[in-house]
Amino acid sequence: MRLFNHRSKFATLLVHGCFLLSLGVACAQQPVGNGGGTKEQVGPSQPTDTRSGNGLTAAETEQVVYWVSQLSNDHYLRREKASQKLRELGPVVIPELVTAMNGGDLEVIERSIAVISDFAISRSPAEDGNAWDTLKSIAANSAGRSALAAKSAMKEVSGERFEQAKISLAAAGVFVGEGDFSIAAGQLRRFFVEVGQDWNGDLKVLRWLEWVTDIENVRVTGPAIQGGVISNVVKMPALKAITIADSKPDAVVDDEVFAALSRMKRIESLDIRYVGVTEQQSEIISRLPLRASLTLMGTGVKSEAVDRIRKRLAGLEIQYRQGGFLGVSCYPEDETCVVNKVYPDTAAFDAGLMYRDVIVGAGKDEITSFSTLQQAVNKHAAGDEIEIRFLRGGQLLKAKVRLRRLKEN
Repeated sequence: MRLFNHRSKFATLLVHGCFLLSLGVACAQQPVGNGGGTKEQVGPSQPTDTRSGNGLTAAETEQVVYWVSQLSNDHYLRREKASQKLRELGPVVIPELVTAMNGGDLEVIERSIAVISDFAISRSPAEDGNAWDTLKSIAANSAGRSALAAKSAMKEVSGERFEQAKISLAAAGVFVGEGDFSIAAGQLRRFFVEVGQDWNGDLKVLRWLEWVTDIENVRVTGPAIQGGVISNVVKMPALKAITIADSKPDAVVDDEVFAALSRMKRIESLDIRYVGVTEQQSEIISRLPLRASLTLMGTGVKSEAVDRIRKRLAGLEIQYRQGGFLGVSCYPEDETCVVNKVYPDTAAFDAGLMYRDVIVGAGKDEITSFSTLQQAVNKHAAGDEIEIRFLRGGQLLKAKVRLRRLKEN
């Protein structure tokens, strides 16, 4: 009686398998067991080479289905081999693993998550076959062991990708480190990311920016000022301050550069310098989620457009400049403009201005503070020549300076 029942069950499995195959669904037979002298199946059969809806051949599909079925095999070594085979097959196995996890078998869940997370760790974000997105989806939409395993895997993947990001970005010519970074009217020492002249042009590598989790500042310059770059930049988790600077003269910047910024929930500071901005683009800028400051320097934006921006972004600090840069800073709390720093390789440096000089005039304007100096210089474009009047040791001196562009070291 027992023999009859055992064989009947086996026959039912065979019939069920043939029925599924007749519907065009690859269905691997499970091993029958270890008793009765039956030899364990070592792999799927090789059907004809016909492509299925997922882009795999029927043979490849059967391979995937078979090795997924072996994740719950009674033998540990068999389960280990199944995990290894699935890793070798690549991210195409992810949908089948997700389906298998719905069965609730703890071994299948843990091994499936391990394989998926391995794809996310061992491959770049652009080539992981949506492994990371799959983990996020499982963590958000599942319950119990599946969700817990996915969340744990995400922490491991995040840590690994953070380290990989710094290495991969540096190899592609993206700067990640500390230096001078301009926000509004001042240059500050900050950690930042710069995608600029040294970047090799590979957009895929910029997907690593999503994993730079601890840097708040980014600068995009020159040939990197393009929509595809900004679309990746805005995915930086901690991003607060953005500088877009130094496009080629008369270069046309596509609207996506600014439209991509609107995908952020919050932007603390935005500096746009020496980048031509159209009227339509200034309209996009006026609707950005800006919170602290906006700097427009040498952009060609008309004062009427700036007025509209001021109305829509009431309370925002807006620096509107023609683009000339002198190259000094003064003590902001003083009632006079006492120079506390002269930046190298600037108009002020070339003119011989020195620490503790007191600037009293710039062009036709009288200077009484650092803010009035900024206002005077902001009226002029890079290349304009103006006269700077200053006191040194009580003596009035004059110097002709040709203003330059603001550049950061």
